[in-house]
Amino acid sequence: MNATLRLRWITRAAGLVVLFALPSMTQNTGTPYTNFEGALTNPIRLSSDGTRLYAVNNPNGTLSVFDVSTNPSRPALLSEIPVGVEPVSVNPRTNDEVWVVNQESNSVSIVSVSQGIVVDTLHCPVEPSDVVFAGQYAFVSEARNNQIAVFDAVTHTIVKLIAVFGGGPRAMTVSADGSTVYAAFALSGNGTTLVTFNDAPPPPPPTNPALPPAPAQGIIIAWNDPAWTGYVGFTMPDNDVVSINSSTLAINGYYSAVGTLNLGLAVQPSTGNLYVTNTDALNLVRFETNLNGHFVNNRVTKITPSGTVTAYDLNPTLDYTNLPDPSSIAIALAQPAGIVFDATGLNMYIAAFGTDRVAYVDPNGNVLNRIEIDPQATGSTVNPATKRGPRGLAINTAQNTLYVHNRISNTISVINTTSNTVVNEIHTGSTDPTTAAVKAGRGFLYDAKLSGNGSGSCAACHLDGEGDHLSWDLGDPSGSMFAVTLNTGATFEEHPMKGPMNTLTLRGLINEQPYHWRGDKPEFSDFNVAFQQLMGGTQISSTDMTAFTNFVNTVTWLPNPYQNLNRTYPTSLEGGNAQKGQTEFINTPVDALGNTCNTCHTATNFGSDLDIFLLADAVQPMKATLLRATYQKELFNSTGPTIDGFGILHDGGEENIHTFVGGNLFPSLAGKKSVQNDISAFNLSMDTGTAPAVGYAVTLTAANVSTSANTTAWSTLESQAGLQYADLVANGTVHGVVSGLLYVPTTKLYQQKPSGPTYTHQQVVSLVEAGDTLTILGVPYGAGSRIAALSARK
Repeated sequence: MNATLRLRWITRAAGLVVLFALPSMTQNTGTPYTNFEGALTNPIRLSSDGTRLYAVNNPNGTLSVFDVSTNPSRPALLSEIPVGVEPVSVNPRTNDEVWVVNQESNSVSIVSVSQGIVVDTLHCPVEPSDVVFAGQYAFVSEARNNQIAVFDAVTHTIVKLIAVFGGGPRAMTVSADGSTVYAAFALSGNGTTLVTFNDAPPPPPPTNPALPPAPAQGIIIAWNDPAWTGYVGFTMPDNDVVSINSSTLAINGYYSAVGTLNLGLAVQPSTGNLYVTNTDALNLVRFETNLNGHFVNNRVTKITPSGTVTAYDLNPTLDYTNLPDPSSIAIALAQPAGIVFDATGLNMYIAAFGTDRVAYVDPNGNVLNRIEIDPQATGSTVNPATKRGPRGLAINTAQNTLYVHNRISNTISVINTTSNTVVNEIHTGSTDPTTAAVKAGRGFLYDAKLSGNGSGSCAACHLDGEGDHLSWDLGDPSGSMFAVTLNTGATFEEHPMKGPMNTLTLRGLINEQPYHWRGDKPEFSDFNVAFQQLMGGTQISSTDMTAFTNFVNTVTWLPNPYQNLNRTYPTSLEGGNAQKGQTEFINTPVDALGNTCNTCHTATNFGSDLDIFLLADAVQPMKATLLRATYQKELFNSTGPTIDGFGILHDGGEENIHTFVGGNLFPSLAGKKSVQNDISAFNLSMDTGTAPAVGYAVTLTAANVSTSANTTAWSTLESQAGLQYADLVANGTVHGVVSGLLYVPTTKLYQQKPSGPTYTHQQVVSLVEAGDTLTILGVPYGAGSRIAALSARK
């Protein structure tokens, strides 16, 4: 067989072995690629007439258009159209107009398929995730802002911003009659919260008799536990799904008890029931030893039109006691995501992202069939290096064809729904700039087969490389003491019963050792024990752990949404001036010793000097935590109602940065409310390492090229490129021909790619005024030449 063909799929049917070979895809050739580890939500959809398949090529920043009218099982790539940075969802509004949601760009690209370009860009801060259409409106979920943006689908003007009370709205769908829009909260929580160590009872005695008593620590409780009525001074609705009237744009209501992480939803055509794929966290269970091999349940939840909520476990027969258990791994369905209904409108297909299977499920949650997606890891075989990661589904019921968007391999698997077998696998496009380090190591984060029974992966808590907004008590009463070195040089013996700890993000870990809240993991490789002690599997090899580490070190922060486009700090944010706050953070004493915030939380290193401190009123030492994640932890309200049950600090016991800065730990700031507010504002807007210009886009037409807002934004992007904070490209048409331009700061000229003439800024304006359409886009520094050349692939 031709050595250039890469065999990627083997199916067995009627005793025959059928081989499918993927055509060659252009790989990364050394051009810098930035891994933002986007949260793909609905990355693949069909046109209404079933003739076109649309898929996001996430790492390439393009929309791929396939013809599936001639041979549905072999999609033919027609065009690749540059959109924004980190596209995560796609939805066609008409046969020619397709909307693409770009998470990192905080935008929606409106694409004309016939023209092969973006014709408009809608700003949707922060971190938009999905788009659906109902009546005259387009609804866009804005995950980080916890709101739904409503646009006029024709004029593209903003109609309303609907504030929703829930964490991280992402996946959306519309009722069959179009009257209701549903949005699922990906980070909804589960109604758990914290009793701090000051009020919690003493921890139980260790089971290891050699251990001393554990330090005082909080406990995790259900917020409505009657035993703690006098302590919990807030309500916690635990909203999981919101229902919105698509005409009045009013919120109909919320549904609770659906799940903790809710990743997909679909309406059953035959009944109007809403089904939501989710995982449910078991963080009320105390200690790693009790959670070993069973820390989440994988479910699909039914919500009837009358509001009845029923959850179905997708793994009712899994063995959670005898670990590892290959027979459980062979059937497990982990981290369910995409969901669609079959031609009957009764049964559903569910993408099991964590175990590389698509499940065929009846309305009562019974699994009728399991379709393996990775031919190199079927049954109980584990192979993170070849993991596919099925995330999105699109079904053509007329052609008995199901399309599966595989997030990790960046491929599309084609399933024949008559035989429920994979019949083909293709790339999402012609180019994949993903680096070798990402490809080799990404599977270790997401592969639930690395657990003892296939039920959970690292990503079960670290969703898409971030956190679940929960605290977990992963202490070990049978463990041993171990030493850490404090900032003073002294040694401190840490207890294995550490108490509740907030789930940390995996973004930006490179060169930030030691890891975790207590600094008790000197290197990332020290987390290897979790595969055994928490997940119930076996530790991975040192070679595999190196690949995992190399991947994690690529996961990059998105820009801080509170910063200005020119990377300066805001002068007005939650009652404070962040520009003044930066100076006060560095210079203003916070205690009698003259220490400043910057003494421990070095501003030039994203808010940490990486040392481990034992503060005077603390019961155990903690690493000076990095502060660039503070803006993500603002959903806890101690007086309620509250979305999150946990705030900031190691256990989530502090409400927010305002209450922390104004607390007893900083006596020199007492009564200085304006200084407190300024420092808090700086904390909330702290630079993440990625400039706000990266991903920012404006589509220029003759009608808007000279408006003040666009002129200012364009000038700012050019100046940011000059500072090497970003590259600047312009994709669209030049003299009516689809083209890409790269801005060269040293000459202040736009170079046509891959080869062509140069244009001054004013000449580009003249092109647009004459009828060309160009989308200027800030991209990661070093990637501009590659991205500007993408238009040539149409």
